Amino acid sequence: MAHPLITAFFGYLTAALCSGAPLQVAALHPLMADLARQVGGARVTVVDLVGEGGNPHRFEPRPGDLQRMQASAMVLAAGKNLEPYLNRLKDTLQAVSVIEVGSTIPSLMVTKDALHSDHPPDAAGTPDPHWWHGVENMRRAARVVAMALAAKDPAGKADYLANAAAYGARLEQLQRWARGELAKVPRAQRKLVTAHNAFAYFARDFDFELIAVAGLNDEQNNTPQELAQTIETVKKSGVKAIFPEFNANAKVLQSIATATATSLATPLIADGNGTGSNAGFEAMIRHNVNAITQALAAP
Repeated sequence: MAHPLITAFFGYLTAALCSGAPLQVAALHPLMADLARQVGGARVTVVDLVGEGGNPHRFEPRPGDLQRMQASAMVLAAGKNLEPYLNRLKDTLQAVSVIEVGSTIPSLMVTKDALHSDHPPDAAGTPDPHWWHGVENMRRAARVVAMALAAKDPAGKADYLANAAAYGARLEQLQRWARGELAKVPRAQRKLVTAHNAFAYFARDFDFELIAVAGLNDEQNNTPQELAQTIETVKKSGVKAIFPEFNANAKVLQSIATATATSLATPLIADGNGTGSNAGFEAMIRHNVNAITQALAAP
């Protein structure tokens, strides 16, 4: 026999759908919340658990977050091992669908060059979780979200697919704009020195070389040997600027900039944690492209 609370929850959810009430969707990443809004439109209510400006690398669900997820029809996660607590969360929620949006999107693999002292040796060869820096990846993700929403709300399937298609068309225009802007950067300067190794998908799509100071998580510390190696790499690269991250401590990068006679550029948004006019995927890409072009394009 089903637990009375589970029975009551499904009764509430069924009644809400039949009454035309919006579908509640919880998100474990600011950009998954953005996707849900873009695709769901007026048919969904989005609970952004990380919150605008929040860092998904540092997020761990609290009891209040669990309550909000249990009251939702589904939970959207980025996937690709970004959320280390996800298996525990699935066991806890049980009756709520947890969708790993990035699971079917082709992965770039972590290389040995991306590893730093705080990474386990077996991290090489695992998926790089920062798939949202690929514009085409987000177009694919929009359809994943559309189908997940349609499974919970079949009456809205046409709306969800239409919203995903319209969003995809905007992203196609965004990709063309970004390519045009980044074409202003000379080939010799197409190198991104960043705070952590979050931009591999961006670098692949826009033909940049990535030089990361830390590994996949911006909380990691560098050994003196790693820092010296990075300084030497930056000197040899000949880049004019290095890029801090939005809302992150730039102290290490400032020391590298001083040691290499480079400048600190406008901070990049790595994890969808922009705020205000820089919140959301499209704004993140525009901000990052503008920052890179301004710093690296020829005068």
